[in-house]
Amino acid sequence: MLDAMNLTDALLPADLLFFAYFVWLLVGLQALRAAPWRTFLSTAKLQHLFLGTSTALFLMWIFEVGVRPALGFHFLCVTVYTLMFGWALGVIGVSLIMTGVTVISGDWTALAMNALLLGVLPVSVSYGVYLLVYRYLPRHLFIYVFLCAFFNAMLAAGAAVLALATLLVVTETYTFARISHEYLPYLPLYLFPEGLLNGMTTMALIGLRPDWLKTYDDEIYLKG
Repeated sequence: MLDAMNLTDALLPADLLFFAYFVWLLVGLQALRAAPWRTFLSTAKLQHLFLGTSTALFLMWIFEVGVRPALGFHFLCVTVYTLMFGWALGVIGVSLIMTGVTVISGDWTALAMNALLLGVLPVSVSYGVYLLVYRYLPRHLFIYVFLCAFFNAMLAAGAAVLALATLLVVTETYTFARISHEYLPYLPLYLFPEGLLNGMTTMALIGLRPDWLKTYDDEIYLKG
């Protein structure tokens, strides 16, 4: 069901959904300002990689399962996406992907809130964790894969799910009792595969295409 994890127009108050557009616009403007446009526009390989990866993520996002509207799960795979392109292009990419998902679902009023909760938030968590690990921990391959990819993906997806659940409870869309019984018990079953998928994908990229990872460098993590 397409709207299993995404919010629909009818679930939240209209004024809250419109306020989300204001926040999304500010974040989007910052991402547009910070994006490495000179490198992106001059590198056809990077453009093709961004388009191909974004298309794969879009196809992943439109297949999901859930028990009620907004109470569902689908693989985000946002962490490895962020490790590949950085924060700015990551935010731009997930915003475009969520727009594509909304073309199918038709829930345009909830677009900004969905983009913030399921795109911008996990991208920001993923990049924030990467920066903390890079700054304070040794530059080691195992640390990069386990903390920046596997654990990071679990944390980012968990943050998105918990933020979504909190919003639904605060706005009295669902009761906490219903969410705690019908939704949250499945969270651990979702987070571990999410971490495993991102960790394995990152490890495969390191082995086969390390140049596809903006945040990885053999000279630092292997030879350093």
